[in-house]
Amino acid sequence: MSYSGEEVIKYEVGNDGLAILEVNRPQARNALNWAAQERFAEIVDLAAVDEQVRALIITGSGDNAFVSGGDLKELHNHPEREAGERLNRIMSAALARLMQLPFPVIAAVNGDAYGGGCEIMIACDLRMAGANTRFGFAQIKNALTTGWGGTARLVQLVGQSRALDLLLTGRMFTAQEAAHLGLIQRIVPAGEDMLGAAKTWAAELIAMPNEALAATKQLVYAAGSLPGDEVAELERQLFIDLWEKPNHLEALKAFSERRPPTFNQDRS
Repeated sequence: MSYSGEEVIKYEVGNDGLAILEVNRPQARNALNWAAQERFAEIVDLAAVDEQVRALIITGSGDNAFVSGGDLKELHNHPEREAGERLNRIMSAALARLMQLPFPVIAAVNGDAYGGGCEIMIACDLRMAGANTRFGFAQIKNALTTGWGGTARLVQLVGQSRALDLLLTGRMFTAQEAAHLGLIQRIVPAGEDMLGAAKTWAAELIAMPNEALAATKQLVYAAGSLPGDEVAELERQLFIDLWEKPNHLEALKAFSERRPPTFNQDRS
């Protein structure tokens, strides 16, 4: 199944349950114009209700840029307050929904990520980038703050002090520093296939028990925002709910039979 959205965003779902969202504006360094923002948000909503999807990769076309944030050439013609409200509303809601998806989301950062591109990246659960990739929370250089929920996510990932450094200076930093900070988990060597590496990672996740993946993702994000007693109660509920699921029963059976488990056998 494929949705092109007139190709500003490419989207496809494979028979294996792997979905790929590709920002397809290489001539604009994959900056998001209004059409691309709306299509991005629409695809996240589609993925949320598609029971076929087991993992999602977000990437950009070409090898020069992942996403360069909003399209400044288009936004230059919209200084009115309503344009800022629209830009904030569409993408902040889409990225909040992205984190709520019941399956892993991988950012395959195929090229430089600037501004809103970094905000998209850190809204993904797992993140990988090429060895020569550069990053920059460049919003300050446009006399703005982050607008898509990026500040709170960045503080949670790297802490207040490091977030202040990146956000107040808008400086560029390397993939190696990004990995050191915890912004990316894997670096793909220069010259290697980024999308291929992301697909391999996604296949490993798809082979894992799907309900446990969804529950673990929910629990981890709750742990970053809820009081400890509420997180403990959520953990109790999720753990007990998973106990009788077919995947857990398969894990127990495989252990007793001394073989690797085969999960998600009941998937239609």
